[in-house]
Amino acid sequence: MKRLISKIGYTLLLTAVVFGLKAQNSMSLDEAINYALTNNENLKNAIIATQDADAQVGFTRADGLPQINANFGYTNNTQIPVSLVPANVFDPTASPDDIAAVEFGIQHQSQFGLSATQMIWDGSFFIGLKAAKTLREKVIVDEEKARLDVIEQVTKAYYLVLVNQVRTDLIDANISTVESTLSDTRALYENGFVEKIDVTRLQVQLNNLKAEKNGVETAINTSMDILKFSMGMPVQESLDLTTDLESIDFTYNLTEVNDYNVMERVEMQQLDYLRNLADLDIKNAYSGYIPKVSLSAGWGRNTGNDTFSRLWNDQRQWFTSSSVGLNVSIPVFDGLRKKYSVARKKLQLETLNNQYTLTANSLQQQLFNAQQTLDVSLEKLEVQESNMDLAKEVSEITTEKFKEGVGSNLEVINAEKDYKEAEINYLSALYEAIIAKVDLDKALGKLK
Repeated sequence: MKRLISKIGYTLLLTAVVFGLKAQNSMSLDEAINYALTNNENLKNAIIATQDADAQVGFTRADGLPQINANFGYTNNTQIPVSLVPANVFDPTASPDDIAAVEFGIQHQSQFGLSATQMIWDGSFFIGLKAAKTLREKVIVDEEKARLDVIEQVTKAYYLVLVNQVRTDLIDANISTVESTLSDTRALYENGFVEKIDVTRLQVQLNNLKAEKNGVETAINTSMDILKFSMGMPVQESLDLTTDLESIDFTYNLTEVNDYNVMERVEMQQLDYLRNLADLDIKNAYSGYIPKVSLSAGWGRNTGNDTFSRLWNDQRQWFTSSSVGLNVSIPVFDGLRKKYSVARKKLQLETLNNQYTLTANSLQQQLFNAQQTLDVSLEKLEVQESNMDLAKEVSEITTEKFKEGVGSNLEVINAEKDYKEAEINYLSALYEAIIAKVDLDKALGKLK
């Protein structure tokens, strides 16, 4: 297997050297991953979410700091309200039945002041601040999860392109072989040694190979677009891949697999934070039973005059007012709303605990499945490589026998068909092994 991959890798490397000057981007797998970690939109959004969580902590903390407001106002009473009072209030000689219309107020008024409040105790504030900090820690883990997802996507997409490129190289080799056989068969036909159907069969086989190559080239373009999309690269940009398949290391440490603790996986850390947040949510619901205490203070001055020009001159009179207050809010009865709120939140926490156990078991199963799948894939890869070598040998022998006149054209075509199928089976097994190795590295937390 190493021998064949080495030859394939050399071909790809030579192609990259020849055409590298024309490419705008040439990247190894590590370079493609680094590019993706900078440009992938999902990861960018995860980083933004982390920044938003930082802001959320400050936003929540602000509720516990003094809240100070300044105010200024001016009022022009264009029509001063009129109050009706008994006339004898101002004129003792007036009849008790007489009514006097009196304007209370002045036309121009102005005031300014300061007001402040300070939360002394609010259980929901302290729990909310802790929840905001816990959420920030969770979002950091979410960002790491997004980073690992990007690495996985780019790695799989990168190798898919390489495998499709190898398939193109193999088809080119088959086309070259069939074209040579077709040329020799035409010569034999012209000299009357074979029938025309022998030429036709080879021509059909050649046409099928060329059509298959077009399909594989389309698959290469599609897989390349998938890779660029995963990297966050514009699909219209050109990209050459410089990593070869020979660099793949399929080895792993069985002891590491058996001793690995799935609790170290990012997914488990995410659930840990979700459970912590759910627990804080329950405590926040309980805090609704505790009284809230706050301090308030105010200071202000006001003045007024019937003439606007005198409102701000040296003769104005200012009157000062101030206040200090202590406010205590005591919950008495809310129709049992808090009771049922606590009950629901406890059920949510219980659901998360069940999900935690389920996820731990699932990740452990994924680890062992990935290890077993890789073992089976590597065995299959060895078999398919051997089959491909045998099919190639049979094809070469059959072709030589046909050229020497001791074999049939149909045998040549069938041998070439078997060889082509063996190549396809080998490449499929190779990609399955690559995917299995990536999945195992992910299960072991090694995609970093």
